[in-house]
Amino acid sequence: MALSPANLPLHADRGLGPLTGFGWHLPSLWLPLLLLFVCGVPAGAQEVCEPSAGQVREVRAVATGIVDADNDQDLARVLDHYAEDAVLMPPGEAPVMGKEEIRPRYETLFSSFAPRIENHVEEACVSGPLAFVRGRTGGTLLPKGPGEPRTLDDAYLMLLRRGEDGAWRISHLMWHPRARE
Repeated sequence: MALSPANLPLHADRGLGPLTGFGWHLPSLWLPLLLLFVCGVPAGAQEVCEPSAGQVREVRAVATGIVDADNDQDLARVLDHYAEDAVLMPPGEAPVMGKEEIRPRYETLFSSFAPRIENHVEEACVSGPLAFVRGRTGGTLLPKGPGEPRTLDDAYLMLLRRGEDGAWRISHLMWHPRARE
């Protein structure tokens, strides 16, 4: 069964979590990408995309770590992966602004489902204090009550920013169901 707002037990104003996908909302995608390319990075910053490079391994670890925290249903660990001003851009919904607005989505997800998410990082690049990770998620959401498991098959784009403490955190997260090939 494909995921859609109509077949998920959602709060009308909050939805579920960021890696569970419902549909695609292209206008939500252009703003963070535009900001990334217009604002750019500090002069002299080089783009590094080699998977074995230290900073690339660090940002890949954020993408892997948030999925591990999802699967463990560890709300504190999940939220630690986000910047305070993070933006979720769920398909077909208004952007969710800030960590405190993101929290209820995960509370709903964890109270309703036991996530069994698989993460596949396809690309990660770092340039100065900014980075991105592109990948896909699969797996299932197992209902904690009556209902059928929900199959996941999404593509995502995660933008990250290095904080003053040196840690990489998610600044923007966008996802959509993967197209069938």
